[in-house]
Amino acid sequence: MMKLWSTVATLLMIALLLPSLAFGATSPPTAKIVLDGKTLTTEVDPLNVDGNVLVPIRQIFEKLGAKVTWDQSKQTATIVRDSMKIQLTVGDRNPVVNGSRAEQLEVAPMNVKGNVLVPVRFVGQKIGYDFKWVQATSTVQIFPKSGQGSGAGTPPTTPTPTPTPTPTPNPGQVSDKVLVKTIELTKDQLLVGTDKKSPQANVFKLTSPDRIVIDLPGTELDASLAAKLVNNVGEAPSLHPMVEKVRFSNFDNDPATVRITLDMKAKADLTISAAAGQANLLVGVLKAPEPGKTKYKVVIDAGHGGTDSGAVSLTNKKEKDFVLAVANKVAKLLEKEPNIQTYMTRSTDTFVTLKGRSEFANNLDADLFLSIHGNKATPTAGGTETFYYERADSKAFANVVQKHLLEATGFKDRGVKEGDLHVVRETKMPAALAEVGFLSNAQEEALMYTSAFQDKVAASFVAAIKEYLKIS
Repeated sequence: MMKLWSTVATLLMIALLLPSLAFGATSPPTAKIVLDGKTLTTEVDPLNVDGNVLVPIRQIFEKLGAKVTWDQSKQTATIVRDSMKIQLTVGDRNPVVNGSRAEQLEVAPMNVKGNVLVPVRFVGQKIGYDFKWVQATSTVQIFPKSGQGSGAGTPPTTPTPTPTPTPTPNPGQVSDKVLVKTIELTKDQLLVGTDKKSPQANVFKLTSPDRIVIDLPGTELDASLAAKLVNNVGEAPSLHPMVEKVRFSNFDNDPATVRITLDMKAKADLTISAAAGQANLLVGVLKAPEPGKTKYKVVIDAGHGGTDSGAVSLTNKKEKDFVLAVANKVAKLLEKEPNIQTYMTRSTDTFVTLKGRSEFANNLDADLFLSIHGNKATPTAGGTETFYYERADSKAFANVVQKHLLEATGFKDRGVKEGDLHVVRETKMPAALAEVGFLSNAQEEALMYTSAFQDKVAASFVAAIKEYLKIS
């Protein structure tokens, strides 16, 4: 029994890291993942590696209520659900659970064509789920552990479920779903035809390798396209010089979603919308990014303000004034950077709520968030420290900020720390909060309110931002 569960876990891990693997050692069949009686569709199939089932990490575990983040530089996936935090690194059989090394995995996580696969059983049981492997149909059934929700602890009762046949559309049946009837990529544009008004497309990019993904909510493939699916993936030829091939699938059934993936030969941006006068035709146009035109959105947050003075220094100077002076200097320097668009949560002595600051950045869909603060403790305390919250990308940004800030201040290195601080916790982009120095320290306070010191600090923040964004 333990061997079986270990196998399921490994397959899940591979699925998260790899696009698709099948169950079985010799000529493995395609495996299915079933949750609450519904078969989950993934961009790549689960794998069976030496009896361990691995699955695509984001597509499976986000459906189980977990938050999944990916650190490209470290090749590490982080899964968080309630109080459980699991870190899995591609090629490493030693996972980290809540900061400590856990039991060694039989198979390490894998990365297959940009998809990370991890052991399903290991991760699932950590976040409150159990699994049942049905050999006859190569199916992994997922259900909550006892006490984890409605129906908890009650595994599926059907001992050997039969494969679900592909439904045959009934011409007389009325459906609220939109049928995708044609998918064509010419040398100029992507054309997607539907049987009724086309939905608004959700477009995003994936890297390693480069792909553009188009999700069409409320849709499913019509019978002619569904007949072309092999392991739930079909292909259409590409005549476009920037696209290697076009793939499509019935990606999800709750809600119904058709996914179209463009495997790119070169980096490009896609705009897609309904054709003029044809509500049942989507037209997509690919265009290479213009050199020097890409703008990164950077939010600079001067802490406190208005009625919130922040810390008060030894000589009754206010934190809000120090951080605003530095933030305005940062913004002025960033104005000279053609690839950066700067936004400020406040540029004057006004009060902005913590929620208002994080929502401001999130609504902008910003690329970076930097909050500037001054510290206060006992007169002997001193130094520079930078905070982040959980995400690997935020930690990486905080490390760069701390490095440059120390060079500017010359203060004691208090390190990069994880902190449950609202503005770095609630923002959705890489975010760091810098405590430049201590207003309660006589030597540090004397420097912090001089223009020359503030200039050095502002320049260090700009250098950190440019380094993280890889802008020369």
